[in-house]
Amino acid sequence: MNEHYLRLAHDVGKYLVRAARNLGAGPVPSAVADMLVRDLYEAPGGGRPAHRFAELAHAIDSDSSAQIEALFVRLDALEARVRRRDEGAMREGAALALAIADVIGRAEHRS
Repeated sequence: MNEHYLRLAHDVGKYLVRAARNLGAGPVPSAVADMLVRDLYEAPGGGRPAHRFAELAHAIDSDSSAQIEALFVRLDALEARVRRRDEGAMREGAALALAIADVIGRAEHRS
């Protein structure tokens, strides 16, 4: 695997889904909601996960990249509701994060 793909999988795929993987069936606890907001909209080191993806998108095939871009558009549209702790928006955002990580995992790597 090339270094750019590994960085994409780590910097976007791993950090984007930390809280998303921990949502249970009941109400989202406040601490998990706070973590979800950070994971979805505040990349480690500053910036946004969508921007970090844009920097590293060249590491994967164009079809996967286009899928991920479309998922980030949907995720970004939810931001205000997720930040207000709207339960449905948080769950939808978590599902989108998991979908993004799944596409990254299945993407064809470019050299």
